[in-house]
Amino acid sequence: MSKLKFLVKTIIVLILIVASFVAVFSFQIFSASQKIFSSGDEVHFVKQFGDLIFHPTKSVKGEDGNRINILLLGMGGENHNGGELTDTIMIASIKPSENEAALLSIPRDLYVQIPNTNINTKINAIKSYGDKSKNNNGMELLSSVVEEISGLEIHYFVQLDFQGFTKIIDDLDGIDINLENDINDPTYPNFNNGYDPFYIEKGFHHLDGSTALKVARSRHSKMGDFDRIIRQQTIIKATKQKIFEKYEKYDVILFSKMLSSLSDNLRTNLELKELPRFYQITKEIKSHKITADVIDTQKYLNRTYVGMGYTLQAKDASYEKIKQLSANMFDIEISEERKELIKTESATIEIQNGTGSLDLANKVAFDLEELQYRIINSTNIKEPDFSGVKIYDNSKNEKPNTLDFLKEKFNAIIEEATTDNPTKADFVIVLGKGF
Repeated sequence: MSKLKFLVKTIIVLILIVASFVAVFSFQIFSASQKIFSSGDEVHFVKQFGDLIFHPTKSVKGEDGNRINILLLGMGGENHNGGELTDTIMIASIKPSENEAALLSIPRDLYVQIPNTNINTKINAIKSYGDKSKNNNGMELLSSVVEEISGLEIHYFVQLDFQGFTKIIDDLDGIDINLENDINDPTYPNFNNGYDPFYIEKGFHHLDGSTALKVARSRHSKMGDFDRIIRQQTIIKATKQKIFEKYEKYDVILFSKMLSSLSDNLRTNLELKELPRFYQITKEIKSHKITADVIDTQKYLNRTYVGMGYTLQAKDASYEKIKQLSANMFDIEISEERKELIKTESATIEIQNGTGSLDLANKVAFDLEELQYRIINSTNIKEPDFSGVKIYDNSKNEKPNTLDFLKEKFNAIIEEATTDNPTKADFVIVLGKGF
């Protein structure tokens, strides 16, 4: 009888421990999520939380039209000079039917008119202006301006400050990127109105959060802000790749951890119940299916000065050329000159798939064949000991135009071919974890 009582007591204690854990865990999710998703409406948020658990959505805004548009914003946040300004403005567009995504960056110095006013300012100041107005409508104003410029309907926004950016990268144990050029920035700002000189050589790097932030923010290069924008797009691709390498399945415990970590640094109008569907959609988008472009000064903008300040202004007031670019974000444009150089090299390619997704080698081969590349072999291999993509160069640097294009397309690390690889292909593309 005493043994039975002991067993019953043990079971009761275990039930209480589990119940306490569930209660604390649920409270952590609820508290963190409320800051990120509620927009101040507690009643609506409680409903969101219930829907996440019991009624997750099967589709998201824009999915019916096969075009989901998300406004991505990076801001300094507290303890940063100009922390209320939008340091990064980017449209992420997703085409679910094709498992494709496209990034379009808008320079922060673009000179625009604030809606419903006669005031003109740089686009990076619009949200701050609205937030300080009696209507407190900064995000609404900025979304409206971006819609006017791009011709796209903005379905969602995601706003992340510098501290949150650093946390995400560190939580992922860093990211791997390849820098095309050295960065030498003697006036990179610190937190005390001074300087924190920053230098990093071109080439492959594994970046922690603080270094990735410097790479993303520094403007000291030949093309200034436009080089910075390209690096930001590269970092987004690498981060997406690392997330799905580390977290292969939607995990509610991971979800809780990330929300708790970012509760003071992230804001969005995504609803909690939409997160599982978003995870499913974005997981299927591979790095070679993400295109990126910039609204630049070659085709779309003029460099000007207003008063004492440098600005960029659209070549045409109606933004028609920018709208055409936005509408065709998913189309990979290769200059005729580059096409001819690649065609002349007549390179051959082998694809080795170590992701565990058995049909992926053939899918990648098909995508490249549509671009007129010659695929001589595609095969599955054991999972390699690296993430992302490596390209092994058998051409002895004799086909640089093809190699440069493939490196850009796959966000890949380039290595010389090993002597024990019997392939006859000029380039071997190896797909690793997280691809």
